[in-house]
Amino acid sequence: PCRFGEYRLERILGRGGMGIVYFGYQENLGRPVAIKMIRSGALAGPEEVQRFYAEARSAARLKHPNLVTVYQCGEIDGHHYFSMDFVDGTDLAQRIKDGPLSPEVAARYVRDAVRAIAYAHSQGVVHRDLKPANILVDPQDQVHITDFGLAKTLGTDSGLTQTGAALGTPSYMAPEQAAGRADEFGFAPDIYSLGAILFALVTGRPPFRGKTAMQTMMQVMHRPAPRARSLNPEVDPDLDTIIDVCLQKSPDRRYASAEALADDLERYLRGEPIHARPTPWFRRAWYWLLGVPILRALLDHRVEEPSLAHRWFQRGLIAFLVLPLIFGSLLLVASTWQAASMPRSAALAAGEPSGVYHRVARRLADDLASRTGARIQVIPTEGSVHNLELLLSKRCDLAITQAEAIATTNAAVVAPLYYEAVHLMGRADAPIVSLQDLKGRRVWMGKPKSGTRYVAQMILQFAGIQPEEVVRVDGSWQDPTVMSTCDAAFLVYKPGAPEIQALLQRGNMRLLPFPQAWQFSLRHPTFHPFLFEPGAYPGLDMPSQGIPTVATTAFLVARRDAPRGLIEHTLHCLYRPEVVRQLDLIPPETSAAWQNLPWHPDAHAFLQAYRGSFSVNQ
Repeated sequence: PCRFGEYRLERILGRGGMGIVYFGYQENLGRPVAIKMIRSGALAGPEEVQRFYAEARSAARLKHPNLVTVYQCGEIDGHHYFSMDFVDGTDLAQRIKDGPLSPEVAARYVRDAVRAIAYAHSQGVVHRDLKPANILVDPQDQVHITDFGLAKTLGTDSGLTQTGAALGTPSYMAPEQAAGRADEFGFAPDIYSLGAILFALVTGRPPFRGKTAMQTMMQVMHRPAPRARSLNPEVDPDLDTIIDVCLQKSPDRRYASAEALADDLERYLRGEPIHARPTPWFRRAWYWLLGVPILRALLDHRVEEPSLAHRWFQRGLIAFLVLPLIFGSLLLVASTWQAASMPRSAALAAGEPSGVYHRVARRLADDLASRTGARIQVIPTEGSVHNLELLLSKRCDLAITQAEAIATTNAAVVAPLYYEAVHLMGRADAPIVSLQDLKGRRVWMGKPKSGTRYVAQMILQFAGIQPEEVVRVDGSWQDPTVMSTCDAAFLVYKPGAPEIQALLQRGNMRLLPFPQAWQFSLRHPTFHPFLFEPGAYPGLDMPSQGIPTVATTAFLVARRDAPRGLIEHTLHCLYRPEVVRQLDLIPPETSAAWQNLPWHPDAHAFLQAYRGSFSVNQ
């Protein structure tokens, strides 16, 4: 925990693309609160700050029992924030991970959410980012809507979004929202999103879910929504009709208002006839035919990726009309298969030969070669940054790198490997007690293209120390003669690594604390606070309260165009139980639960089998 003005921050509740939410206490009033901050902290630009406060204003003007209440907003030490009511419960996204909810329960949740949104609409506010993760359920089983980060007040032009911008969550945004035209249709996008949420609650999945965000948006704009009953026959026909009306592509075919939707849900829950009427069969058939690519092209409609049924219909049509085109289709299938196969050779960028990266890479290369018969080359490098350069320049196919190195690149995550802690070392006989004492000292900071050098420079910059204010020592830190010339060293390594243990046991170096670890992780979210507890390095005298520092994650990454065969075979080798155990890797169940990573699509699909097996208690 740490102090933040009149609040005490306890833990992170969640992260989004723009913000990060903490659980804490407002100590002067003695109440638990949720505190939202801009994720980029003091580095936030004017537009980001303006959008953040627009969210706070939109939420604060709304007073409803099913809307999260905003208490206070402002700025402390350069960090913009607002505090709000803490809902001690879960959200609907978590509830449906175990499978669909009963139709009655789902309808009740959405009805209450619709009543709250109807109130927001009466105040002129459109939410524009409704999804299961933004609907919280408290211990009394009551829903609360949160996250007004994309909300808009009708009749105003805040200048926060460009015309034509598609904002929201692809699987739950309305077609006009995906096309960047949400502002033209008033409250209609929220009606669609509420229908998509109800669909997900009763089926366990959203109505549209492509392999990429762009593919999902294309489906939302051009593909008719499936019927909920086709995925869950237990859905009542009336509830299926309510969902179908909400998910109409044309806004004027949906419910005219949130109140009308809430009233129909109320009628369904009471067992009374609803007012909505199902889509006629001939219109649904026409919508289905529009999904056939060749027909869409002839009618001058945008062509999207078709479903399997549309593909077979088109193949039959082509086979009947133009037999020669069948052979072209077969050639296309053959080329697709070749792109998905395992290449005959591959290269893996692995770091220094004496490091942990290289040990992991060597084991993976041997297992890949044994499994596939391919020739796998392990390339020694200077470290994380060098690995990423080789990957992006196509001189290797896989690379091991740190989390902060991939934050702004086009590399795609194949798997998180393990956690790495920053070991800040000081010479035992040197009077070094804080980072500021490193000025003018001889410091080992890793090789120029290593992740260690990158991290060391970030920490020194955080402490207000310029690179020229320290004397960098070259060479390998595992060379005793090199370390004997150092006053301090930055080592980014697995906690408890034997190499670090050996260095500390020599007695000339000691671990130094990094007491500002929490503040550093607020500024750099790829890091998290970490504590070397007593016993982390057996036989060493460590303080009973431990030694604070920060930690990051080592990832195995590939380019986004890496073939599926390489990705799948790599993950099969990596996630064998004996490999995970022997190399002390992050297990696949934990990897599958990670959110907001730039996953390689095939790695994301591979881990689908492990999703849902991660226990919250773990």
